[in-house]
Amino acid sequence: MFTAAKFHHSAFSVLPKYAFVGFAGCLILLTANRIDGQTSARPQAAPARLLADLRSKDSQVRRDAANELGVTRARGAVRALVEALSDKEPTVREAAAFALGQISDTAATSLLIPLLADSNAEVRASAAFALGMIGNRKAIDALSYALGDASSEVRASAIFALGLMQDEDAVDEIIEALDDSSSDVRYEAVWALGQIGEPDAEDHLRGSLVTLDLLKIDDTWREAYRQAVQNSLENLRNEAHAAAPAGGSGRPRRATGVVSENRYANATRPLVVRQPVKPALTEGAMRAKVSGPVKLRVLVGADGRAVRAYVAQRAGYGLERRAVEAVMQYRFDPELQGGLPQTRWIDMEVKF
Repeated sequence: MFTAAKFHHSAFSVLPKYAFVGFAGCLILLTANRIDGQTSARPQAAPARLLADLRSKDSQVRRDAANELGVTRARGAVRALVEALSDKEPTVREAAAFALGQISDTAATSLLIPLLADSNAEVRASAAFALGMIGNRKAIDALSYALGDASSEVRASAIFALGLMQDEDAVDEIIEALDDSSSDVRYEAVWALGQIGEPDAEDHLRGSLVTLDLLKIDDTWREAYRQAVQNSLENLRNEAHAAAPAGGSGRPRRATGVVSENRYANATRPLVVRQPVKPALTEGAMRAKVSGPVKLRVLVGADGRAVRAYVAQRAGYGLERRAVEAVMQYRFDPELQGGLPQTRWIDMEVKF
């Protein structure tokens, strides 16, 4: 299991001091890095030191170098990280897979797919997470196959990936996962169905709450699951209402992101959180008594929704996945400049 105990470097350590705002389990660092017409943070050059560390005889040094390259999203490190996918140490393979997901180069897709059959479950889980972050639909069949993995962590990561990619063809399989023996898998299924936005999932989501009452589980997790169902049901309603055609027939389309004009009454306004979502611990994190934090860089669109999220500091135990899931459900009032909503990157520290 990856832990953050030996991984101290963070991209945040090189940022200047900014104002921090605490809100509902998240510490939000607002930075002056607004993006005009871009959908991803610009990757940095790969430091020669880290590339050299990837060839170290010490597996911990190789692992930490891979993690740091993922934090900086060093696109020039893709080739070296791909080579690390064949490392004899599973911790290095896991870190390399995770880093490739943060860099999000679609060329890595075909090289990550074979890792879904790795002998190590943590490597398989990170490969699934990375494929979801990259978002190349060539990976969908392999991710669907991973839904039958013996490891609940792998199944959970595969569902997360399919939800992040909004794969409508996977809805039936994800609905089946609502009855999985693992609480983590059931939670991911709820989140993914909300992301995909298929209205037919509503009855299944409500039915999962009935099953929940029959399970002997921690009250904190039970409440987190209920909240996740509520959030997903709200997403389904928003998708249906925003996309219903005038004639009342046809398959609903995805929400367009159009917002009410009266939300922009002020000419200038900083980005603020309008509707936070409390992140949920994974089963592994609860057993290990680990509660983060996870640091993210998040792109907030002009419609007040998170568009992308990258991990800037890991915590392990699947908490990176839960942190991304939480911020993707946040609703923001976007920054206004001259009365026009802006797309903006923010840095967030998610605490559980």
